[in-house]
Amino acid sequence: MNGSQPATDLTIVLAGDHRELDRLATELELGQGSPENRKELSDHLIAELVRHAVAEEEFIDGEGDLAEAERLMRQIEGAGPQETRFELLLSALIRAVRRHVRDEGPAAVTEVRRRCSPERRTALGREVLEARDAAPTVPHPDLADRVPAAEQLWPGPGFVDRARTALREPGRGEGASASG
Repeated sequence: MNGSQPATDLTIVLAGDHRELDRLATELELGQGSPENRKELSDHLIAELVRHAVAEEEFIDGEGDLAEAERLMRQIEGAGPQETRFELLLSALIRAVRRHVRDEGPAAVTEVRRRCSPERRTALGREVLEARDAAPTVPHPDLADRVPAAEQLWPGPGFVDRARTALREPGRGEGASASG
């Protein structure tokens, strides 16, 4: 170990998310790979976007680009990679991601800085990172008794809801205080 610690300030976590979302969108825009590979990459984009939305949702208006992205993600999860609508939905999702990264994302980071002390931002950043680390082992309540643990976050119908549920910690989300 080199003695350095990962940056846990929530603003740094969110900005890193924006860079990763932008990178995934670019990779998908290149249009390379088989339809199945593109579906896998789109599932990865969806998982990253849900993770990001959960971290950012208390700081942005729910009627923006992430709300549009959520609607598109739910439609994509039911589309096969060979279907024409898959690419149309994916293109719309990429546009929503780009708008968010360009417009809403920086405003959310500014709002976090405005509303939270540095100590609170660090605590929130740690919470987000810990929730992400724990997510693969937390099943969706409707599936816990029917799906083996290794398959609980498999992509497909309900993937957005399962990922969102897995990332939520008790006490976070609606009504959680961001002030510090």
